[in-house]
Amino acid sequence: MPELAPIPFARLNLEQVRERLLAAAAFGESLSPDQLEALAGKLSTGLTIYIEATQNRAPRPQPAAAPGRACLDFRSRRY
Repeated sequence: MPELAPIPFARLNLEQVRERLLAAAAFGESLSPDQLEALAGKLSTGLTIYIEATQNRAPRPQPAAAPGRACLDFRSRRY
């Protein structure tokens, strides 16, 4: 099986954790400490990959404010 790129790998890990927790909740299953630790590890790995992928991005440039208008409404429009 080919190796996945980092973001799809992270997405797969997070989806597997979500599916396992949903299945446990839906059927009233209890998870052992070892199972919870494995799920926590997958969650941590996935989040770490997302953080590393997004930290290197440049911040979005903010539009110049209209003179005397510093506030934004809920649609991010200046008023």
